[in-house]
Amino acid sequence: MVHRRLHSCSLAVIALLGGKAAFAADPAAAEALFQKGVTEMDAGHFDAACPALAESQRLDPRPGTLCALAECEAKAGRIATASSLYTDYLRQYEAMSAAQKNKHAERAKGARAQKEALAAEVPELSLVLLPGAPAGTRVLRDGVELSAASLDIPLPVDPGEHVIATQVPGGPMREERIEVSRGEMTTVELWAGVAPIAHKPAPVAQKLPAAPPAPVKADRSWMRTAAYISGGVGLAGLAVGASMGAVVWSMKPAIDEGCPDRQCKTSAASETAQRAQGFAHASEVGFAVAGAGAVGAGVLLLLANKRSDGSGPAKPGVHAGSVEVGPGSAAAFVKGVF
Repeated sequence: MVHRRLHSCSLAVIALLGGKAAFAADPAAAEALFQKGVTEMDAGHFDAACPALAESQRLDPRPGTLCALAECEAKAGRIATASSLYTDYLRQYEAMSAAQKNKHAERAKGARAQKEALAAEVPELSLVLLPGAPAGTRVLRDGVELSAASLDIPLPVDPGEHVIATQVPGGPMREERIEVSRGEMTTVELWAGVAPIAHKPAPVAQKLPAAPPAPVKADRSWMRTAAYISGGVGLAGLAVGASMGAVVWSMKPAIDEGCPDRQCKTSAASETAQRAQGFAHASEVGFAVAGAGAVGAGVLLLLANKRSDGSGPAKPGVHAGSVEVGPGSAAAFVKGVF
């Protein structure tokens, strides 16, 4: 019964094509494309039929062609697109004159019934950008960038595969593919890590205190003390990085079980994954502090030894020591289906 109503859209348009030429920018091409679209649709070749109907509608916008395009998209399985096209057609129908409504009455009845039948089957997808994402983070769905107003809200989508991408300012595009089924309500949580540095900065020179007018021995003692302090900070950072890394490692079996393929089955699994991301970040910071402390201690010890080997006090000026941290970013996708 549904298929017969759908097909009535294209049959009714064929019966009304006689009045197209007076208003079309390219009536011959529009009519040829429409006939091709209907023929391909009858043969089940929707990948060829729908583009032909869409081009016919672009060349010569007509309510009947719009209804036929909606029918084609529905048969192709793109039911969210079809529902939107039926809505556009019915909106145009309501604005018609009484005579036009009389001609479109059966087609409008079928379009309205088909739209109601599809309503329960159209899936919805909600993309949620988790707190902590850098300002300016981009979110794209199937190549279309979404603004903040389109996030954290269920939006109708066609069933099938969708490509979700995030990009922090200056960083690479991170993509994830998800599958959405008919009637499914899906939430995808997007996590974007620390924004990477777009251009690697030059090492920053740090000015060391000028040697005071005191014996060399006093200078060497001061630098050795500073070296020990720097080394202690580095050891503390190493301890933090190792302990946080151990926590993340201990959580890995639970995450692997609850979030196969980075798609979490439950909200508890999603929360565990988010906590693990936080611990991992803390581990990275700890190891970075450890590296900085080790470098600082090494530089100070080298300068202290130079002072003690009889070479005399260091020459006045700026003595640079730098630590370079390479840019990096991270992204995680957590899918929940309700």
